[in-house]
Amino acid sequence: MIEVAKEKDIPAIGTLLVQMHASIPMDLPPIAPHKVEAALRQCMQVGRIFLGYKGDKLGGVLAVQEGEHWYSHGKFLGDLVFFVAPCARSSHIASHLLRAAVGYATMRRLPLLMAVVNGEDVERKDKFYARHGFTRIGGVYNRGF
Repeated sequence: MIEVAKEKDIPAIGTLLVQMHASIPMDLPPIAPHKVEAALRQCMQVGRIFLGYKGDKLGGVLAVQEGEHWYSHGKFLGDLVFFVAPCARSSHIASHLLRAAVGYATMRRLPLLMAVVNGEDVERKDKFYARHGFTRIGGVYNRGF
């Protein structure tokens, strides 16, 4: 089941994002909960946060927000975060969340840009996005984390 997040959902989303942060195999700076909460609130103002449930448990989140290209006044929707908990990965929550974001982008008549920042299992993620009609247009490179 997919729902649009409300203010009351921010603590549960934050808990899920702490799990996401802990699962990334890089030495990242620690999470600052107040920054996470502020970013989620901002996203609710300029975009939408979709929540995916497996039963009554929050299993995934996809937050998209409106932005402008740095070189243009052209607008787009970009993802702030997209994470599905390991316990929900066989449930198709990721596909349901992405379809909800695509529907929102279509309703807003904006292109949707999704990023893969975690470098694990990139080929599987590429195939996932391709199945949903996305085309790879670049990559993320890291030096120093």
